[in-house]
Amino acid sequence: MRILVTAGGTREYIDPVRFISNASTGKMGYALARTAAKRGHIVTLIAAPIAMKAPSHVDVVNVVTCREMFDAVKDNFDQCDCLIMAAAVSDYAPVRTSKMKMKKSASDLTIRLKPTSDILAWAGKNKKSRIVVGFALEDEKLLERAEQKLADKKLDMIVANSLSSIGTDAATVHIKTLDADWLTIPDTPKRKIAAKIIGRVET
Repeated sequence: MRILVTAGGTREYIDPVRFISNASTGKMGYALARTAAKRGHIVTLIAAPIAMKAPSHVDVVNVVTCREMFDAVKDNFDQCDCLIMAAAVSDYAPVRTSKMKMKKSASDLTIRLKPTSDILAWAGKNKKSRIVVGFALEDEKLLERAEQKLADKKLDMIVANSLSSIGTDAATVHIKTLDADWLTIPDTPKRKIAAKIIGRVET
């Protein structure tokens, strides 16, 4: 299979040195790309800024912002059999980005934000025969919200995990496909979780 994986947390710049981002380390996305490649799949990894070495035998497309990630997904979508959106994409971006470093002042600073493009919803809408896998990170009503996301975005699989999984080497995740009940994988290394996810994609 040709598998497209996204990983890491995107950045939305306020000025040349300041940006809005999140705590994603990209470990899950990298584990997925590495596992898929080891199992003989042709893998392209779209990676937001991450302090990790790229997996072997994987084509890497480096991006920074949500817009760049969306463009990279669109550029590679037609050639893939499966998209796994493991990246933590910024939900909002500044309405305006200052070209100069903003100076500190004694007054309050208000930054207006606008919603970013929903890459996963676009992929679900345009998937045709492709498999699209999404992730849901929630601090409450985890399974309920994840299942709603599975339906709303027309996904084939959803992987739900809590905020406690961010930055760790192991996590508890819950996996659901359209035709099966929830599968819970408790406190397991992310490389083994990746193997479970890729195994589901293969079947």
